[in-house]
Amino acid sequence: MNRIKRMNKPYFIFLLWNVLMIFAVHGLTFQHEAGKGVSGNGNPGILILFPSLLTFLILCIWTVSLSKRWLYDQRQRWGKKVHIMVAMAAVLLCVLSVFWQLLMIEDLRVQLGGFTNEPSSAVYRFGWLNQYTNTLYYNAPILLFGLSLSIFIGWLMERSVRKNSS
Repeated sequence: MNRIKRMNKPYFIFLLWNVLMIFAVHGLTFQHEAGKGVSGNGNPGILILFPSLLTFLILCIWTVSLSKRWLYDQRQRWGKKVHIMVAMAAVLLCVLSVFWQLLMIEDLRVQLGGFTNEPSSAVYRFGWLNQYTNTLYYNAPILLFGLSLSIFIGWLMERSVRKNSS
């Protein structure tokens, strides 16, 4: 049991780091207020966005590895029905996170008055990566989707290992 706790502690610290990076990206992304604007000369959120996406990718790869190993160890204890429910829950969370992301995109579109292809929008001349849209690229739904997909991939890998060893 202590081995499992030691193994997971760095993972949970890294997961917490990724959650903090979401808050950092959000904190450095400007909120558009009608009638007000920013100069367009800088995007401080981009300084955090790229490192956070890199740590997110590392977290997803780590999650695949841990979930594969953990599911392999738990299969005998749970049985097939519970084991399949883990995969179904992961897929359900993927679908829910996609809908959550779509809601966030629509909310931002309304807030900005459109996106880069609409002349009346706040980001018409800025392009897709700007000081108002950083949160589209790294946020809670994206983290949830990545972790859920990673667990599902770990489940698929564990399942293929079981079939090959049988």
